[in-house]
Amino acid sequence: MFSGYLPLLIPALLGAQLILTLVLTKGEICPGQRGRVHKTLPVILVGWVLVVISQPVALLPLLTLAFFAFKVKTGKTRDAGPLKMLYASDALAFLSWVMLLPAMSLPQIGLSFMAVALFGALLAHLLLTQARTRLQAFHRLLPFSGFVSAILSVLMMLWLLSGLEEQTITAMTGDVVAALALLVLSLLVWSGHILLTKTVNRWQLLVATVLLTSSGVMQMAMF
Repeated sequence: MFSGYLPLLIPALLGAQLILTLVLTKGEICPGQRGRVHKTLPVILVGWVLVVISQPVALLPLLTLAFFAFKVKTGKTRDAGPLKMLYASDALAFLSWVMLLPAMSLPQIGLSFMAVALFGALLAHLLLTQARTRLQAFHRLLPFSGFVSAILSVLMMLWLLSGLEEQTITAMTGDVVAALALLVLSLLVWSGHILLTKTVNRWQLLVATVLLTSSGVMQMAMF
């Protein structure tokens, strides 16, 4: 068995790390922007430290990402950085997620897979906003991926509920409604800059993160 927070934290770290890898290696940004994005990697490292407490194998993505994060000058990630270590960390992060799956049912695996896109995209969006990146497309693409993965997550949740007894479902109705309400609210806050045609800011994304995390915690408690 695994500690309760791992099915939420590992997908978030994996998804965010993959997006930051894409930005650092393929993003058409100047060295200064790349350096600011690079400086957000310690946030991912802190997350892996929390994972290591319950899953020792997470030490592998932690060490490889730490080597990459502190070995290279922050503005020279793509030109002089040990990219093989970054890619190795991504692969090992994926392995850490895969190790969760045997203890899950098929609907739970589906929820966990959607969490990679949903929680990972929001965490990456928060970090990119903190880094003041000028990749404007991400400010629309990441919330859109969140909406799609949230819809699929709801379908996975309905699949889980379909396998429960009617009395159990009745008892869980209030929690399910609350979790869904928090999910919808988090998506609205997350995409608020699009709906209101304003500039995205980190406080908006922090609130969305708190709401989405609260929804995820409620879902884990139920299932």
